[in-house]
Amino acid sequence: MSQIEILVGSTLGGTEYVAEAAQTLLEEAFFDTDLHLEPDLNEMSLQEEQIWLVCLATHGAGDYPENFKDFVDQLQQVNAPLDGVRYAIVGIGDSNYDTFCEAAKNLDYILEEMGAQRIGDRLEIDVVVHPMPEDRIADWIPLLIEDLNELID
Repeated sequence: MSQIEILVGSTLGGTEYVAEAAQTLLEEAFFDTDLHLEPDLNEMSLQEEQIWLVCLATHGAGDYPENFKDFVDQLQQVNAPLDGVRYAIVGIGDSNYDTFCEAAKNLDYILEEMGAQRIGDRLEIDVVVHPMPEDRIADWIPLLIEDLNELID
């Protein structure tokens, strides 16, 4: 179970940089990764245990980015529990808005309600504080790697 599916929801491309930085760090720690810039639940076998790293921007008034809306719709149509899914989630947003990281918070809730289990704490990156959000991910990934190694052992 050392394959990590990196699911990206991005509006302007900044979240892609975060996901790519995470991918590099995970691969340096000998994890296999697959980057999904257009996540599609049909490409994933929910019958098998999976690890997801979700990197998700918030768009507009707390909305999901366009490239992620279909994935959320697919999730909400699944009739089976996601108890084989372990996930980590990174939200990217602007704290000047009251919908700061709302998309990540909402998805976290949906996944939890569907039986998926979160790995570690949700990371919320504020682009006001971290104008280069991929730098913030470099501080967080070692914590995720520790949690992943405990999960796999």
